[in-house]
Amino acid sequence: MATFNVLIVAEFNGIAEEAEKEVFLRLEEACFERIPTLSHAWEIKLDAPDEAEAKNDAIEKFVNVCRTNPFELRMVVQSGTGLVIRRKKQFEP
Repeated sequence: MATFNVLIVAEFNGIAEEAEKEVFLRLEEACFERIPTLSHAWEIKLDAPDEAEAKNDAIEKFVNVCRTNPFELRMVVQSGTGLVIRRKKQFEP
């Protein structure tokens, strides 16, 4: 297994300010490192057999942290030279 850095850039639509702060805290607790030059970007290092698996694991981890609040999440995920993954999730109350 290799270690991959996975970049996630996200947009949080329709989320309350306090809920957004809580999500940011929980992302840091889940080992996502906030990238200070962008307001909604995180990086995580994951061990995986390949880039695709690393991206899928990062997406799953990110979504599991965010799903506790009702809002729309849009994200772009990148690792290495592979394809950029785009996802849109709607979390209901």
